[in-house]
Amino acid sequence: MAHRIMFILGLVSAVFLYGQIVIEPVNREVTVSGIIREVHGYGAPGYGEDKKTDARITYLVIDLPSPINISCTPEKPEWAPIDCDSAKKLKLFFTSNTSGDELERIAKQSIGKGAHVRGYLQRQETVGEMTPIYINVTNIQILP
Repeated sequence: MAHRIMFILGLVSAVFLYGQIVIEPVNREVTVSGIIREVHGYGAPGYGEDKKTDARITYLVIDLPSPINISCTPEKPEWAPIDCDSAKKLKLFFTSNTSGDELERIAKQSIGKGAHVRGYLQRQETVGEMTPIYINVTNIQILP
């Protein structure tokens, strides 16, 4: 019971501090809307720990108007704020096939534009996924 109370208090605190957080379901397609942006960061080996030796990388995100979250089980309860963090920027992942290549091309041509991105939300499992939550893209609709 105490864990539930702490969880609810944590959610209320998060909403108070960060604005509205929407919990999205996993394992079903959802559509999110925002601005497609190109982000520059650091990759392997240390993903920003040693900027002199880490590879410089560029990736695409959808920048949402409000942070969202998906269900999460932290490795340890005290790690929940880190393991189960919400995200306002979602890295766009594309399948390595013809349709994925076409969606990536559309996204690259639409940097700075509004879009509806459809796909499956996933929780970050490795630092290479770059954002706490990412989306496996199945469709992109660019807004006029």
